[in-house]
Amino acid sequence: MKFSKKIISYSIQTAMLAAVATSYSAFSAPDHIDDIEVITIKHQRFQSLTDNESFAQGKTSAPDLANWLKTVPGANVNSNGPVTGIAQYRGLYGDRVSTTLDGHTIVGAGPNSMDTPLSYSTPLIVESMTVYRGIAPVSAGINTLGGAIDVKMRKAESNGTSSLQVIGDFQAGYRSNNNANTLSSVVNFSKNNIGFVAYGNVQSGDSMESGDGLLISPTDFQKRQFGGDLRYNDQTSEAGISYHYTDTQDSGTPALPMDIEYIYSHRVNIDGQTTLGSWSTTWQLGYLDADHAMTNFLMRSNADMTKYRRNNAVAKTIDFKLTMEQRFDFGEIEIGVDGYSADHESIITNPNNMMFEVVNFNGVKDARYGVFVEWQQKFDQTLIQLGARLKTAKADADQVSTSMAMMTMSAMNPAMGSMMMPSMADLARELRDNFNHTDRSVTDTNLDIALSAQTQINNNLSWYLGLGVKNRAPSYQERYLWTPMEATAGLADGHVYIGDINLESETAYQSDIGFTYQNESLFITPHLFYQRIDNYIQGTLIGMDNMSAKMMAGDMSPLKFSNVDATLYGADMSWRINLHPQFNVSGIVSYVKGERRDIDDYLYRVAPLNAQVSMNYQGENIIASVTLLGSAAQNNVSATNQEQLTAGYGVVNTELQFFVNQSFTIRAGIDNILDKEYKNHLGGYNRVKNADVPVMSRLPSEGISGWLEATYSF
Repeated sequence: MKFSKKIISYSIQTAMLAAVATSYSAFSAPDHIDDIEVITIKHQRFQSLTDNESFAQGKTSAPDLANWLKTVPGANVNSNGPVTGIAQYRGLYGDRVSTTLDGHTIVGAGPNSMDTPLSYSTPLIVESMTVYRGIAPVSAGINTLGGAIDVKMRKAESNGTSSLQVIGDFQAGYRSNNNANTLSSVVNFSKNNIGFVAYGNVQSGDSMESGDGLLISPTDFQKRQFGGDLRYNDQTSEAGISYHYTDTQDSGTPALPMDIEYIYSHRVNIDGQTTLGSWSTTWQLGYLDADHAMTNFLMRSNADMTKYRRNNAVAKTIDFKLTMEQRFDFGEIEIGVDGYSADHESIITNPNNMMFEVVNFNGVKDARYGVFVEWQQKFDQTLIQLGARLKTAKADADQVSTSMAMMTMSAMNPAMGSMMMPSMADLARELRDNFNHTDRSVTDTNLDIALSAQTQINNNLSWYLGLGVKNRAPSYQERYLWTPMEATAGLADGHVYIGDINLESETAYQSDIGFTYQNESLFITPHLFYQRIDNYIQGTLIGMDNMSAKMMAGDMSPLKFSNVDATLYGADMSWRINLHPQFNVSGIVSYVKGERRDIDDYLYRVAPLNAQVSMNYQGENIIASVTLLGSAAQNNVSATNQEQLTAGYGVVNTELQFFVNQSFTIRAGIDNILDKEYKNHLGGYNRVKNADVPVMSRLPSEGISGWLEATYSF
């Protein structure tokens, strides 16, 4: 059995309801160490409380799978729009957090992360979401400096009999605030050793309103996803092939300078597992082809037709992974090799000016490969895991171009007398030529190490210690953004950036310590963590050596991706008190502080102290909860990014789930029942003109919203 790896596995459910939906006895004192710190909630297949494992699914009326992370200690979401949630864990986000679907690395087409990895899945097809708490093992992914998340999707199941069996789920949902609706279906066909599952999901919604009735525009969205999985499974091996199609159209991202016009993606995976000699072997190969267009005029006001912009970005990714495991007398060994190769293109045009074109990214290649080994062994009541990963990142880019370089050569600045000042064309040519004449091929080689130890003190108490050294090579945006733009992987700070081909890899020295105490009435698992990051990549003010970029950006406060030094530290905890077999109180609390070490400043877009407390009831066929969500003010903001302060707030949600019978379940609730006007610190700033919310003011969150979902299983 694999070492628990500090996994908290959340399957289509909040942590609050998890305590209710899991059997009461499951939280009693453990008998052995393998059960420590593992919460596994299975997919809702049998919709009754008799098995003590069924529970409500994640809200189908909320289109973004990333919202589930808000129930995980230490985790949060940087939200730039209703379908663009970027995972954050302990203050780190973006590609610092390894986010995979069935182990496949997902590389979106959008240079501003509008198509985040979690947007490539849909709730009903998800079997479970796994968050590695603390220091992620090296086997969890290539870039695990900020942690790791893996989403397990439902695979085809075979029945092993000669008769055809058909099972499935239908689900419909509605949300009142923005008239959002969703319709989903999953159907599994099986006979003998062959199974096939097909699914479809359609979601749409209007713009949301805040507690004060402000229209948060545009937050409309339209999204469709379809796919299937064909699988062969016998007693010794398994093999399958799956196809997934995502079609997102006309979806707003008010925290970004553009909105989604469309995202089309085709994803094909093949995978399998078998036994080779005494080695248990798993393998997978994936392909993703994504085409993404975004505009600043279709969904938002733009009175200046000369500044209409459409960005078309495409990406193609091939990923692979092969692992082999075997147990020896000295412990269990897992060895593996994995990686991906992604190609990116991004071209900006103006539909009103056929001559205008900026090649933002051209022929960008981002390839990352790794080989790893993990060992684990149990010594009496202590379980130890040690892993190392050697990895290399290779990046390159073709030459770029811009029609702006074809403009007039120079212009006289009257304030400078007879001195000639460079024109926009001069500046564009200089930036283009500097980039094109630079060696753009870069290779980074790094070593990750992770050590974890769990010790069972007694039947109720266990301790955890984790140490690690993790690295992350720069992203292609951080390297190859050659002219001042906001193609910054969703940073959404309102600044334009330029990249630096010569950036160094980030190196984090990590530590994590915590304990778990549980008995029949109490469960608590606090953790303290600290990490020192050298060469942390952060935007800094452009110096005199980049005057062309500074002048090109004008008054937009341009920044340059640079290596700085940083520290992040804090604590997080989940807990539950069983008051009665049918009542309990549960909650989570998360705190992280991110600081620059090279100057007196804080890191940008770090979640403030936040907590959830829930009162839960479990009846014969009912689950109900009332949850208070609270956030402290965030005063530790980045002066470099001109980040704005955020006030604290408290929000009350209610939820009820009724199991009509084994096949039919109704779930309903009210979010923000007091219609509170509040602003989430991770929600970004409004970038839309002529809207209810002033430009560059923090975007408010959704006001009161009732929701209803119905699920039928057969």
